[in-house]
Amino acid sequence: EDSFAEMTEVDFASLPPELIDAYVASGEPMDKAGSYGIQGMGGSFVTGIRGCYQNVVGFPLHRFCTRLDVDRLRRSGRAGSMESPPVS
Repeated sequence: EDSFAEMTEVDFASLPPELIDAYVASGEPMDKAGSYGIQGMGGSFVTGIRGCYQNVVGFPLHRFCTRLDVDRLRRSGRAGSMESPPVS
């Protein structure tokens, strides 16, 4: 069994209470794991990001695909080879 984790840091602007109240009233944060959607209105509060944007959206796609490629190379016995692994 294999697992991995991806860490991403997101910086937010200082928000006045009335802006936070308006955002909550919009309903957007109510179904979000972190109570904001970087790809929606919540993205306007973000001042910086360090790490994987896709991780913030919900799934570290690049890291996952890289992990799959490494595992596939290991199984094919071609780890370290520059050739493409066989497509299954």
